[in-house]
Amino acid sequence: MSSQSASRVNPNRVLTLADVILAVRTADLPARRRQEIAAALRTVARALRKPPDCVSANPRRLADAMNEVAPRAIGMSLGRWANVRSLTRAGLALVQPMSPGRHIIPLAPAWKASWKQLPRPVKIALLRFARFCTVRGIEPWAVTEATFETFRVHLDATLLKSPGKIYAAAVRAWRAAQAVVDSWPRIDITIPSRRKDWTLSWSHFPESLRQDCAAWCNRIAGQDLLADDCVRVVRPGTVAHRERQIRTFASALVKQGRDPSTICSLMDLVEIEALKLGLRYLIDRGGGRKTTAIYDFVSALRAIAQHYLHVDQAHIARMTTIMRRLDIGKRGLTQTNRSRLRQLDDPQNKAALLGLPARLIELAARNPRPYAGALQAQAAVAIEISTMCQLRVGNLAKLDLDRHLIRPGFAGGLHLVIEPEDVKNAEPIDRPLLPESIALIERYLTEFRPRLAAPGCTALFPGRGGGAKSINALRDLITRTVHRYTGMRVHPHLFRHAAAKLYLEVSPGQYENVRRALAHRSITTTVTFYTGSEVAAAVRHFDETILKLRKEASAK
Repeated sequence: MSSQSASRVNPNRVLTLADVILAVRTADLPARRRQEIAAALRTVARALRKPPDCVSANPRRLADAMNEVAPRAIGMSLGRWANVRSLTRAGLALVQPMSPGRHIIPLAPAWKASWKQLPRPVKIALLRFARFCTVRGIEPWAVTEATFETFRVHLDATLLKSPGKIYAAAVRAWRAAQAVVDSWPRIDITIPSRRKDWTLSWSHFPESLRQDCAAWCNRIAGQDLLADDCVRVVRPGTVAHRERQIRTFASALVKQGRDPSTICSLMDLVEIEALKLGLRYLIDRGGGRKTTAIYDFVSALRAIAQHYLHVDQAHIARMTTIMRRLDIGKRGLTQTNRSRLRQLDDPQNKAALLGLPARLIELAARNPRPYAGALQAQAAVAIEISTMCQLRVGNLAKLDLDRHLIRPGFAGGLHLVIEPEDVKNAEPIDRPLLPESIALIERYLTEFRPRLAAPGCTALFPGRGGGAKSINALRDLITRTVHRYTGMRVHPHLFRHAAAKLYLEVSPGQYENVRRALAHRSITTTVTFYTGSEVAAAVRHFDETILKLRKEASAK
């Protein structure tokens, strides 16, 4: 950083892009270079929808924010956005130490000596680290754990999208090189875990606990036909969730210091003191707040105590008291979903999302890569059906051409039909599709699906394995595609909430229509989730009325 630039930056406060732009103006650089860097910094601020003085110049925070930007959604090519990122890094280097995004100098001779023996994937993953060492004069035999730690810090001081993944790939490549090249230095490097999941596997607990859990899961799955009492049979997804809840709660006890070998049965989880101990960990981990998830833990354990372990009523009463204390009251949309629905208050976002299927199918038709184009068309149909039919992603992924897309006659109509046993709440789905949706689907089936489907496959959304695309794969395709072309974060289930929000804004109070469209069994569910969805529209109407009265008063 030049002395002039440094003198213009206040070192006692957090740097922002406005400070960087100021430093660029006085930097000892060619005028054209200063213009390009300043323009890139202003572009970043616009992409983040903030003024430059409100955007942190901290490299890691800025990189994370820039990773959320979808260039296509703001009318920018990927190449231009990459150039903006490079120029931004150059600007940041004027006000603080910055590691280069990539070293381009040739490898040192000591590195080249063994380089030819490495497989190509290992070379690619290790190249950035090898050049990092070359710049610092570190030869392969001199690499230590400290070298890798310095490399990790170096990556954090760049604007790279995923420094953690790059570091992990370099460590794995180093291990692979040890297996391929006999003379490769033997050092043991660990990859910092990025897993947020702290739930222990069954292997940490006595086998009797797993068997007890399996017996309860079989009961609620309806597999124990000779059970003494009747419990409500639940769907496979719920059974898996209950199994994980039990394992997670047992793990919470271990986190609190309980020896896992002493947790031998479900009774060990529902004892009052054990219940309080595990709940205390979950509450503290959640910042001391009551949550729906914590309440559901107690509810699930109370069901086990009552219907499987048959504990006495006094015990059940104490568990019920604890559950009431943890009840958060009225349930509804999560804070995350409310925040993401707020994106649709912007008319441009609303138009972009509703018009996305038509846009995608046209992009697919012009895509020079046939397979990539077919995936764009697949995403277009998945988003169209999610928008118009509000299916849960499990049903969406399993749509079958023979069983679920029914043609009632020769007039060109198409119905989406799903039997009750295949729906989460056992409510059948029978939806006639609109002509626009039918035309989109027909075009996909004719032009694009043949590129994706194996012979004999009848899945609407074929995957690589010859059958239907997995739920996770389809969820990822929808989420990535929506973000790439609109800039919004929208997961498949949010389409159900979005449909309710958009409908209630136009037709306030019409919850029964929303209930029917979303196939809720109870109107209470609909009202609980979507009460208040009309508020934004009501406030706009109120504001417009006040402004109209103000203008009328001013005209007198």
